[in-house]
Amino acid sequence: MKRPYLLLLVVLVSFAGCQAIRGLSGQLEYPNVEFDKMRFETLSFDGVTMRFDFDVENKNRVDIKTDGYTYVFKIDGNTFIEGTSAQGIDLKSRSSSTVSIPLTFSFSELSRAVSSVVTQDSIEYEIASVFSITIPVGGIREVPAQTTGFLPVPRLPKLSLENVSIAGFSFTGADIRVLMKFENPNSFALKFSDIIYNLEVDGSRWISTTLNQVVDLAAKSSSIVEVPIRLEFSQIGSSVYRIIANRNPFDYRVSGNGSVDVDLPYFDKTSRLPFDISGTHQF
Repeated sequence: MKRPYLLLLVVLVSFAGCQAIRGLSGQLEYPNVEFDKMRFETLSFDGVTMRFDFDVENKNRVDIKTDGYTYVFKIDGNTFIEGTSAQGIDLKSRSSSTVSIPLTFSFSELSRAVSSVVTQDSIEYEIASVFSITIPVGGIREVPAQTTGFLPVPRLPKLSLENVSIAGFSFTGADIRVLMKFENPNSFALKFSDIIYNLEVDGSRWISTTLNQVVDLAAKSSSIVEVPIRLEFSQIGSSVYRIIANRNPFDYRVSGNGSVDVDLPYFDKTSRLPFDISGTHQF
């Protein structure tokens, strides 16, 4: 005799629970998704890794879940990268969490996709994301969020051989005066240091050493640096003597690398710039 009453009690409790959930679903709010900040993880002359942080806020008294997101990253209005992530997060009631969208690309890839990048100091970007969010009874809803900004485009400094002249000459050796031109095409300052260089003439290495000088370059500027070289004929051969004494044309090559410190707080401080300059010259 007790079983019908027990069954009726279970039905009444279940019905009341469903009504409570329906009533609660009418009061549930879909989460807010807002852009928080963009962070540089790495930035160099080669490429960049950016991370976009979005805040997802759950104002409800029940837990909800994000089921992932999609995003489109545009440069100057052109779609450059698209992606999807199925990684979700569980949001406790009345809490918030940060979802990070990482992007990594090289500037060579970017210039191939958007040719205008080559001539610009910075480029405008936009990232538009859509978060898939599940709430009890309410089901799945897509919540959009987006932001825009500007990305600096570092361009490689330029090195060139300005002139080579004889500062002093004797039967035992010669003092050579080499003028190197350093050019900074960027809208930010930079400096060179610890410059290791090799000088080859007609395929023979004349010297390999380090330039103990710091070269400071303001934005959009250039500087001429004198590199003094002492040559001993007994060490590098008589062919060098003939080139200098007879003022014969010669093929040269200046190669090496140097540390580059860029005046940007997030730039890779370990960057080293290789260089390789060649041509023909006559004293």
